Amino acid sequence: MQSIIVEQELLFSFADGLPWPVIVISGDGHVIRVTRDIPGLEDAHQTNERSNLAALFPEYFSILRGSVRWLVPQEAELTRQLTNGIVHERIILCRVLTGAFLIIQDQTWLRTLEISNVQTARLAALGFMVAGVCHEVSNPLTSIYSIVQILRSDEKKESGFLDKGLKSIATNVTRLLGISRRLLNFGRVGDEQRSTFPVDEAIKEAFVIIRQDAGAQDVSLEFEPDPDAVIFGSINQMQQVFVNIFDNAIQAMRGVGKLSVKTLRSDGERITVWICDTGPGISEEALPRLFEPFFTTKQTSRGSGLGLTISHEILREHNGLIEAKNNADAGACFCVDLPLYKGNP
Repeated sequence: MQSIIVEQELLFSFADGLPWPVIVISGDGHVIRVTRDIPGLEDAHQTNERSNLAALFPEYFSILRGSVRWLVPQEAELTRQLTNGIVHERIILCRVLTGAFLIIQDQTWLRTLEISNVQTARLAALGFMVAGVCHEVSNPLTSIYSIVQILRSDEKKESGFLDKGLKSIATNVTRLLGISRRLLNFGRVGDEQRSTFPVDEAIKEAFVIIRQDAGAQDVSLEFEPDPDAVIFGSINQMQQVFVNIFDNAIQAMRGVGKLSVKTLRSDGERITVWICDTGPGISEEALPRLFEPFFTTKQTSRGSGLGLTISHEILREHNGLIEAKNNADAGACFCVDLPLYKGNP
């Protein structure tokens, strides 16, 4: 009994000395101490009752992995909605003696900086798409203008031309609105609404956006979707991830080739998206540095070297991973790994 008391005192002393809120967990999964107030969960700090971690902190418990999840060392990212805003947290679980510490690091300030970087990359990407966007917009505008000119003219129109003309105008206006909506969604940042969605939706939207780049017109897409590959997160951010990867591949292929994308559920817990191109591959020197900030193999006029870095950060925030390797045949492959949504965001 004396050894248990000494062990708890050591745990408490160590936990109290850390600059972040620490949830001290016993070996059987009960919370025995909370060292500091956690935003939105202040009442938990005041509890004197041994409560199960799952009951007292269900949001933290739900993102932990493992059969005895409160004893498996791990890290995760969590975004929580509070009454006065959103808090972004890094969760670190480490074994200490026979129990564990769940350390809660508030990284909202860091997330604010990341949002600024994401916005910069999005605006840069939009700038590269201008030529393609002008082409996409000019076609429906030309069609609308031609129909309006005919309708205004005095020449005799065949029966039903008015209805056909109005339908054509409506179709082309819808096309224009679609282009506008995609660009607005791509450039939007800050709201970061999170929800469940098939990851293939983000992939399809990303490819539509990248098609606006004049340099992507001769790239074909081979896509094997998995409609049940659902994740929880920000669809705009995931769209950004795939736009960055696609753009990287298209530049490597110099605008001509094939982009193969395959989505699959790997083990009932994770989703894997394979993105392979038919380009020259990645040099051995560049491969380990691909996700470093400002590292780029492109011409300086084509990129800032932030795209893949930001994709890496977005995926990390979604408890995901990204890896790159060279294909055995030819070209490069990117592997995006994400947690499968199973009902507990």
